[in-house]
Amino acid sequence: MSAWTFADAWVFASIAGTGPADGSTLTQIIMYADALDHAILMESEFTDAFGRLRAAGIVDADPAADRYWLTEKGTILRTEAGYQGLRGWTDVVPRALRTLGEPVDAPWSLGPGTFDQAVRDYLVS
Repeated sequence: MSAWTFADAWVFASIAGTGPADGSTLTQIIMYADALDHAILMESEFTDAFGRLRAAGIVDADPAADRYWLTEKGTILRTEAGYQGLRGWTDVVPRALRTLGEPVDAPWSLGPGTFDQAVRDYLVS
């Protein structure tokens, strides 16, 4: 039996935008994640979580364009859960994810060095 993880909630809470035009860059996701939990995501946390969130139909991406966003389903889930950013996200987001049932592990990968470069870009910004 699989369950949603802290990293799943952390990544979901760190993605902004509702489509390729206004979606988050990987660097922005890393920045938002750090603002939420005062820690930098590890690549495996991001890729495992993003694959599960995408399999649930609540996020999508165009990695070639470096854009990650909430789908309509993800936007509705976040709105109905009452997610409002930094405050209380550790209660609201995991509870919202549990309403989706058990997560499905789905592979998601990034090109070599992509995640490390996004971390470096965040740290020098």
